[in-house]
Amino acid sequence: MTYQQVIRELCKIAKTQHNVRYTGYGDLYRDLDSDPNIKYDVVYITPNQHTSDEETGFDRYSLNLIYISRLENTEGDNCLQVQSVGKEILTNIIRIFCERYDSEVYGQIIWQMFTQKFGDLCGGCYCIVQLEVPQDSICIDED
Repeated sequence: MTYQQVIRELCKIAKTQHNVRYTGYGDLYRDLDSDPNIKYDVVYITPNQHTSDEETGFDRYSLNLIYISRLENTEGDNCLQVQSVGKEILTNIIRIFCERYDSEVYGQIIWQMFTQKFGDLCGGCYCIVQLEVPQDSICIDED
């Protein structure tokens, strides 16, 4: 499985999550700031590093998974709710991917909550995760 295939599969899984209206990968800031048609809630994926270990038979993909939603304000329940929902959605995406491709999370998932001004006041969370995928994994063909 290539890095691009891993990202595409994670995006497919993200689209199945409740409330996720847009998925993407690449340059998050450019896309959210420049395209007013992108609707929140957004899951965005950016690659970090890829390594292969012929000895163990695994490829390791390091990724940032990001969840973003519009905030009503930066204080109170809305901000915490958005961040909590985001963590749940990203956790589900990782779990489903690992189950589907007999993969594992390598090391610890690093979480960060945030608020940010894109076109709108937004909040959410992101995680840095390393996925260990068997080198002989093949993407599931879905229509």
